[in-house]
Order: sequence, then structure tokens, then C-alpha cells
Amino acid sequence: MTYETDAADAQLFEDGDIAGLLAKYNDIIVGRCVARLRGGPDAEDVAQNVRLRLLSEFHRGKRYGGLPYRVVVHQVITWTIADHFAGRPTDAPLPDDWNPGGSDFAEGVLERHSLMSLFEPLPEREQQVMQRHYLLAMDIDQIAADLGIDRNNVDQALFRGRKRLREELAAHG
Repeated sequence: MTYETDAADAQLFEDGDIAGLLAKYNDIIVGRCVARLRGGPDAEDVAQNVRLRLLSEFHRGKRYGGLPYRVVVHQVITWTIADHFAGRPTDAPLPDDWNPGGSDFAEGVLERHSLMSLFEPLPEREQQVMQRHYLLAMDIDQIAADLGIDRNNVDQALFRGRKRLREELAAHG
């Protein structure tokens, strides 16, 4: 993510387009919940609870000390998943008029498809690590646990994957 993305997010918030802001991060919210809960039946419920928590807190004007919205999203996902595993209630319905797909949905699908095709030439392990890191926004420890490998192996796969992608882009650029 870049400064421009953070600035665009801040502008959406200032304009009061909270639904648009949530829609922009919907794939990340769902992806992390599905990855952490291993696609179980609770994954979508937890993702909904993340969206609801973000929606209610931003409607109340909570700003999290000026952190970029993307950082806030990941932190709220982490808190909500922790609440789920601790057995604390996190159930609450979303408003009926809220559309998580929003206007940026198609753009998000195209972006994900573009990244997935970019990872195709990589060896399988590097593909798995890169997809989890960049598409599901998982951190290194989460990837290691999900794939059943050491944290160091994840670091190495990320390093090699990035290096190969740089070389590939330089050869075709």
C-alpha cells in the first residue's frame, strides 16, 4: 500500500463514504477470516462482525490515533478473530442497506486476478506464500502456521518470490 492509497482512504472517510471504504477492504477482510478459520462455517460470520465493528466505530468518529485505514482494518480483524477464538460474543447484524461489494468490487476482482496470474510462473511453494501474503494479507507467522512450515521458510520463499518477480518484470519491461 502506498501513501496515495492512504490519502484516498482518508478522503473517503472525510467525505463520509464509510460503506465505500469498507467495500474497498472487503476482500481482505473475508480473505483473512477465511484463512484464519480455515474456511470453516464461522469465517463469513466473523468477517461480518469485522465489517460491523468497523462500520459502527467509524460512524462514531473513532480514528485510532490517525493510523492509516488499512492498518486499522488489519487490527480490527485480529481483535475480532481473537474474540471469536476466546468464545466472546461477536454476533451483530449488518444494516440491511449496506452493500459490501460496493462500486469497487469489480476492480478488486480484476486486481486479484492480475496478482494471481503474476504469481503463476513461480514454483508452487513460492506461489502459496506470495498468494497468502499479498492476496489474503496474512503475516509471516500466519502463513507458516497455515502451511505447516517454519517462519524462516516463509521469509525465504517471500524473498525468492520477490526476486523472481523483479527479474521477470525487468526482462519484460
